[in-house]
Amino acid sequence: MPLKVRKELQIQIIQMIIFVICFLFLIKGKPDYSGQLDTNIEQQIKLDKSSKANSIIIKFYVSSSKAVCLVSQSSLEQVAITDLNDPKNESFAYDYQGYQANSVYQLVEIDFYQLLYIRCLQSEQINEKSSYELYITERPFIESCINDCNGYNYPEIQNSVCVSMQCNCLDSYFGLFCQFQSSKIYSNVYNKLTIESNKWIYLYYELPTTNVELQTMNEQQDVFYSLVSEQTPQKTIPNLQNSSRLLSIVNIQEEIIISNADVIYIGIYNNQSEQIEFQFKIVTYYQDDQSIFERNRIIIIITVCAIATLFLFAIGISVLRTRKHQQIRKQVQETIRRNLNQQGFLDQQQQSNRVFDPAIYKGFQIRFIKDHFKANYYDKFIQVYPGLSQFEECAVCLEQMKNANNKLQKICCVTPCFHIFHYICLQEWLLRQKNCPFCRTVYNRKKIIQDFPWIDIGNIQIKNTDSNYLCRIKNQIESVNDSRIELNQNQQSEQTNQLQEIKD
Repeated sequence: MPLKVRKELQIQIIQMIIFVICFLFLIKGKPDYSGQLDTNIEQQIKLDKSSKANSIIIKFYVSSSKAVCLVSQSSLEQVAITDLNDPKNESFAYDYQGYQANSVYQLVEIDFYQLLYIRCLQSEQINEKSSYELYITERPFIESCINDCNGYNYPEIQNSVCVSMQCNCLDSYFGLFCQFQSSKIYSNVYNKLTIESNKWIYLYYELPTTNVELQTMNEQQDVFYSLVSEQTPQKTIPNLQNSSRLLSIVNIQEEIIISNADVIYIGIYNNQSEQIEFQFKIVTYYQDDQSIFERNRIIIIITVCAIATLFLFAIGISVLRTRKHQQIRKQVQETIRRNLNQQGFLDQQQQSNRVFDPAIYKGFQIRFIKDHFKANYYDKFIQVYPGLSQFEECAVCLEQMKNANNKLQKICCVTPCFHIFHYICLQEWLLRQKNCPFCRTVYNRKKIIQDFPWIDIGNIQIKNTDSNYLCRIKNQIESVNDSRIELNQNQQSEQTNQLQEIKD
């Protein structure tokens, strides 16, 4: 067989298979019985018995939104529309939620009976016809899973399932057998809604832990809203009996708290005689402004307390350090005072020894020296008479006065001839002899008393400015050097011995 003929044959076979599948689908989807129903008029339907017939599904299409169709195995002539308050009436079956929702479709599933009574009731006397489609199914009837939880779309499948004799609907579907579809809405976003006259539109919203409000751009007349929480099975749907008028701003927080659910279904009903369009949104206030304020206040209080605690801790440490430093300072001062007292006691002993040894101490008495040779700091003497700054070392002990290593060496004294020495060194010198250690100028009591004080630190004045020494220091520096050279070897040896005694 040629290749071309073979391909044409394969195409024809495929086309036939597709035609057969479509035909079978149409046959399967075609109702077993169908017809029209007059308002408030009962109609009987006789069915053929089949061994595979287990249940009956009847799909009604009602032209009026206020009509409801009943199915029973007994006569429905005595049933009135006021008897439809109880959805669990055992004498007849009807789509109670479809009636609440004013749906154009109503679906009823019952066990198979060969004789059925059907009647559509309407509160208003309007001669409008309704139609029905009747399907005989092989699936056993489960009262809580009508149409196997596939809603009004028989025999189509929505993938909603019946689990544990209950309908578990898809996210966007709800109702007793997942027959209603809703649209998801989000917080703080306006949604444009179009609602037909006397119809419902359904929305679902996942609740956060927030304050929730419903808001519209412009307030509508005769528009109502109803809220129900998500349930399994969904036995309640938004309805007019549990509805409120939709204002421009509606706080629904209390209703949400009562519902205690994670998802709510919001039904909005147009009770007007014409189509309406408006914008609608849900406004959320995260954690409630007052809660946020309380939380921020607690955070601020905790932060302030922490900072205050750290501040007090730092102050405490500072106080402890200050006390420790004061204790150390007191210990040092006490040690210095004790050492000074010991040193004073030693000096007093030495002075007493000096008084009682006339062979060595041929100078002035210690009281006379203390009264007329006043001691002060080296820096103060230099400040009063800068000319003394040329003397940086004591001529007696040859130790520093300007850059002294200890406090005792900084205490100095100036002689009437304007030479500066350590106070202790000069005191020791004058106890031994009555002259200047530097220039050998001889002192006597009358001269010293007459010139004292030759330097007054308090009044910053200098006496005896015309002394021979000052003249020499200004005009005859060389003679001063010569006088220093004239010191004999014995005197130098005596000064060395005196220095050693002072150090000891």
